[in-house]
Amino acid sequence: MSVLSVSLSETHSFSKSATAYIYLLKNQGVQSDVHCSATPSPSNLRQVHLIDSSIFAYLASPSPKHPSFTFAPGSLGENITTQNMDLFALGEGTKLHFGDHEDHAVVKITGLRNPRKRLGEWPEGVLERCKLKDKKGNTVGRKVGVMGVVVAEGHVLPGYVISVEKPKVYKALGNV
Repeated sequence: MSVLSVSLSETHSFSKSATAYIYLLKNQGVQSDVHCSATPSPSNLRQVHLIDSSIFAYLASPSPKHPSFTFAPGSLGENITTQNMDLFALGEGTKLHFGDHEDHAVVKITGLRNPRKRLGEWPEGVLERCKLKDKKGNTVGRKVGVMGVVVAEGHVLPGYVISVEKPKVYKALGNV
């Protein structure tokens, strides 16, 4: 489990641009990103958007109802693109440690990303293909990433190893 890419955007846009590194500010988000809070706010549950690169391969394969889609890191608006990490299996409150050095950044997972704005900019069929369903077949979310809050600030760079610290009690991710 590692960081494949990091991205940010200084303006409101659908996608974010890949960069050499990002700096996470405690209770604020990604420094210089348009969604970074001007003042620390632990109540903002959507400070950092993470997505695993496996979604790109999934969407690149055609389905019976929808065409294939080509996406690259940052193109779905994520700040951190992970590699070989099942983000959707993590429980609420899971802490992700970025890097194995002292004073590394830590993000606490708060829930599933629930796209609320700019829905018209999503290519037709992407959100439909990304539905997460429960055992009864009900839609409970979408596989378009997870959100988190910064609990320890620091740099995040491509190639950083990610360590997972599970919460004491597992609670499935809900929409945020």
